[in-house]
Amino acid sequence: MPDTPHIPITSHRRIEADGVDVFYREAGPADAPVVLLLHGFPTSSFQYRDLIPRLADRYRVIAPDLPGFGFTEVPAERNYVYTFESLAKTIFAFAEALKLSRFAIYVFDYGAPTGFRLALMAPERITAIVSQNGNAYEEGLGDAWQPIQRYWREPSIENRNAIRAGLNLEGLRHEYSVGIPDPSRIKPEGYTLDAALLARPGNVDIQLDLFLDYANNVKLYPKFQEYFRKSKPPILAVWGKFDPYFVPAGAEAFRRDNPNAELLPTGHFALETHLEDVVAAMRRFLDQLPTDTLPERARSPQNGVVTIPSKHPVEQTVARLERILAARNVKLFAVIDHSGEAEKAGFEMRPCKLLIFGNPNAGTPLMLASSSVALDLPLKLLVWEGNDGATWISYNDAAWLQHRHAFPQNLMANIAAVPAFALEAAG
Repeated sequence: MPDTPHIPITSHRRIEADGVDVFYREAGPADAPVVLLLHGFPTSSFQYRDLIPRLADRYRVIAPDLPGFGFTEVPAERNYVYTFESLAKTIFAFAEALKLSRFAIYVFDYGAPTGFRLALMAPERITAIVSQNGNAYEEGLGDAWQPIQRYWREPSIENRNAIRAGLNLEGLRHEYSVGIPDPSRIKPEGYTLDAALLARPGNVDIQLDLFLDYANNVKLYPKFQEYFRKSKPPILAVWGKFDPYFVPAGAEAFRRDNPNAELLPTGHFALETHLEDVVAAMRRFLDQLPTDTLPERARSPQNGVVTIPSKHPVEQTVARLERILAARNVKLFAVIDHSGEAEKAGFEMRPCKLLIFGNPNAGTPLMLASSSVALDLPLKLLVWEGNDGATWISYNDAAWLQHRHAFPQNLMANIAAVPAFALEAAG
């Protein structure tokens, strides 16, 4: 029988950020370039359930549920104010909690003003932007916005309730299918889950608050555009051209500031009908990004070595690593002071220390699967000072080790923590 293609496993996790219990989906190698997926209304990270594994062979893909959506939980005592500024602050805190120093963003609908705010807060962190019906230009607002624009001009109970009337299962079914030539391609799972979550007590009013606050996104459009022009992040606009909410002019407008747009014959929810087209466009786009935008692989992974900068001197970095390993019950077998031994032999060498560590519960299955992996076990982290006085941390790239020793993909998790140790010690 032919081998079954490996499908990356998606994990479902939670983490506290900004006083919020954020639910998120994650897949891919821990040391791979990060792609952060930000959903829109009325969806959640569930909308990325099929996209995530199609990118996770090469990227670390992370999709959180925004506050007020999906399975993210906001404690009542948090007194959360549902504005797009609040959503961006929470996602910024989420990125901090996961120690995401650099990442590409995929933004859709509400994910766009959230992600673009994130870029204004920390432009140096954004390596690239994929906007799928994620608007940043007034000409991209379609006629379907008229009831909401009326609500902006006059936020009365009457105008609020006019929008409320469509926030139910039938209304969401219509949102998913409008403008799509063949509505039979829409799976019911998405809008059914959205409707069930929307029906939770108080959630409709959260959505109405966000509809009202969207006017503040429009006011920020010029600042988003200025960011595109000045920071020049690589941008791909992938757009369902029959979307009545964010019309094709919104995709075309990106070309003024950072041209790269593709239109697809579908509606607002392009992933529901044209997943493979979006995946192909994203792979072409992300795979051609220069390596200097991907700091988790700051030095060429072709030779199997990843090197990242540390903010601390060698001795302090080593001490931080020792504390990190101890806190995680990882055994530190030895710290080899190469520079100290060189001095004993009569040589001068800049500070250079090698930490050797591991866990038999993780390493033994690797050696049982491929005996040669013992050549590279226990695991190692090298902390060294460059000629310019900067401190660096080097380690073996996990994907390179897998290629070198041909152990199964499911055992990658056994060595996936090394980049996280290095990043934490370096920060």
